Amino acid sequence: MTVIEQILEKFNQHKGEFVILNGKLFRLVAVGDDSDDYYWVVYDGRKVFWHSCVGSFVVLKNKIDDKDYNEFIRLAKINHFDQEDFLIPSTEEDKEYTRKHSIEHKQKMEEVTGNDKYLTDFCWTIN
Repeated sequence: MTVIEQILEKFNQHKGEFVILNGKLFRLVAVGDDSDDYYWVVYDGRKVFWHSCVGSFVVLKNKIDDKDYNEFIRLAKINHFDQEDFLIPSTEEDKEYTRKHSIEHKQKMEEVTGNDKYLTDFCWTIN
């Protein structure tokens, strides 16, 4: 199995999950390539970050108590900009605003420049 096949397999096993990378909590959302290296693309609820696949990440799902992992999910659904339930909208007007904001935010996060490209679709679903 080639290196990129191993990376993509690991991504497919953990996409959308919360992981620890460089001591910080992120969601694994994509795999990127800048023609020099492959990258884990992670999201902190506001921005995406590219971290070299030379480094690894710590898987949390099925490693910590379900109650604790589900708390990460609950908090992300109401605090992460990509989520349509951001700030728990209560009126139809607020729901439409957060849905529109979510779509625009995700499109902005998926933008790349130069030689950068994504090797996977983004996984915005929280798993």
